[in-house]
Amino acid sequence: MKWLNEETPFPKIESEEIGFNISGKYLEVFNDVLGFAQNLTLKENKGEKTKRYNYWAALALLRGVMSSPSAGIEMIKNKLQKNVELNPEEDYSEANPLLEDEFNSGMDSDYSPSDLVNKGDLTTSEIKNLKVISEKLEELKDISEDSKAKLAADMVLKWLTDGYSPVIFCKYIATAKYIGELLSTEIRKKYKDADIQVITSEDPDELRKERINDMSKSKKRVLIATDCLSEGINLQDLFNAVLHYDLPWNPNKLEQREGRIDRYGQTNPIVKTCLIYGSNNPVDGVVLEVIIKKVKQIRKDILVSIPFPEDSKSIMDAVLHSVLLNKKYGKSVDQFAISFNDDTKIKDYKSKVTRELDAAAKREKESRSIFAQNAIKPAEIEEDLKQTDISIGDPDDVKDFVLSALQRIGVQISEFKKGYKLFTTNLPQELKGLLNGENEIKISFYSPTPEGYKYIGRNHIFVEQLCNYIMGNSIQHNINSGAARASVIRTKNVNIKTTLLLYRVRNVIEERNSKNQLVAEEMIMTGYEGSVSTKVKFLTIEESKNLLFNNIPSGNITKQSQDSFLQEEINDIKLLQTDFDKIAFERAENLVESHERFRKTVGGFKYQTVKPILPMDLMGVYILLPDKN
Repeated sequence: MKWLNEETPFPKIESEEIGFNISGKYLEVFNDVLGFAQNLTLKENKGEKTKRYNYWAALALLRGVMSSPSAGIEMIKNKLQKNVELNPEEDYSEANPLLEDEFNSGMDSDYSPSDLVNKGDLTTSEIKNLKVISEKLEELKDISEDSKAKLAADMVLKWLTDGYSPVIFCKYIATAKYIGELLSTEIRKKYKDADIQVITSEDPDELRKERINDMSKSKKRVLIATDCLSEGINLQDLFNAVLHYDLPWNPNKLEQREGRIDRYGQTNPIVKTCLIYGSNNPVDGVVLEVIIKKVKQIRKDILVSIPFPEDSKSIMDAVLHSVLLNKKYGKSVDQFAISFNDDTKIKDYKSKVTRELDAAAKREKESRSIFAQNAIKPAEIEEDLKQTDISIGDPDDVKDFVLSALQRIGVQISEFKKGYKLFTTNLPQELKGLLNGENEIKISFYSPTPEGYKYIGRNHIFVEQLCNYIMGNSIQHNINSGAARASVIRTKNVNIKTTLLLYRVRNVIEERNSKNQLVAEEMIMTGYEGSVSTKVKFLTIEESKNLLFNNIPSGNITKQSQDSFLQEEINDIKLLQTDFDKIAFERAENLVESHERFRKTVGGFKYQTVKPILPMDLMGVYILLPDKN
């Protein structure tokens, strides 16, 4: 993507969908579970509440077995250990909790829904049947029996061979651990040193981040995770491929998962994604055909994702329910491929979902048209963006600061290939701990960050704390701090005494016709040539900055002379207070103008400025004396 003559690299996505046939012993067990689930759904029961719980229990069990033998076993064992009787007074909603968990933000769980299976109304013979199914599932925990796991292993090994680092997303914790064990064995047959990690919601956030960061030490790495990582933690620095091991029922999950690697900062020019599904699995079939493919096509057509329509969620529930009510799928999943396209109900549901999604796509397209930023003229805001970089620092400023600061406190850092190598031996302990305690670390100040390098940007805590360390020591007059708030030097770069001043200016801004206020704060460099006793010539901000950054001392000056010059200059600065107040008002006007340009571009409130807080805070005084030798 190009903006203001700057290239912002984003990777190309190569996606595929691969079906697998449930076969062999797994097919026999799956047919048993499908038949069991259908019988449970079709049972004559005492009331509507019991029927709904039976349907949810059947669907939960079926989804668990679809995910992995381990997830199915976990649900069945819970049921065998405790057969929960329904409480007539229990709060009850007709909404399918499996879909509520999947579609409602903040509710998604990677624990298997054993509580729903537990509430299924089972007879003694059905309990015995479940025990037999559980024993059969135990025999399937092998890659030779599990065609889904075999497909995943083949895909991951191919990606590793091609130089990719994949993330495998699973629905349940039990499945993630199961796949972790199987794939570790298969992968290490070829790559003995591969780092394979399983991360689920059982780990707290900080531990998840720590374990993922530690994977940077390995060239071959595979992360197996549940949807606890589909939001929040960005993975683009270490991973560039996503395998959807479990087909999500919410199509937005696909984008959330892939968005962990398909984002700014991804250094690989191509990212891979693969969705695997059961070709002869009736539930995967309806989800894929009725929901996923349609949503993906809309995303391809209008280039954005759409929120899943609420009505479509209830239709989705009806589709799943119809599968469990249709006995022709229960004879054998082999019948599914033949029956699916001829099923009148499925066709009807598919049409309803299509209409809902098409309507949502139309609304999204119209909304984006209304709020489109086609009217933005880059030239109008380019100067504001440049001023922002000047105020907060661009990557070059960050690099210059870090290199200079580290050099001043005696820390070794040197150019190394695509970035720098930082040796942390002499770092103060409070700073060393921010870099994971490593003795050597490769860093880069630019994004996308080269593989194997740690990105150090303006907002990185190391930069913040390094700044605090330098400033704190300079304020305490520590001569080893490498920085000072006042100085007097001789230099050949000036022909007349020049004083540079660093000010902090604060403006109170409020919305027009409102009492809401904001405080805007910035640092500005200004200065002047000459002395108040004669006549001073004021410098622009840019001239002042250039003088500060490009001057090299060319001669010594005694401590007594330094003190004398500084004391005299501070007295002169007080006499120029009115002139510096004018600068504060000019900056305030510039700030209001910038807000007005922003408002015209994206909409919002009009602003007016309240008088700047005066006097401005004087943060630094730097006197340059001409060296005429």
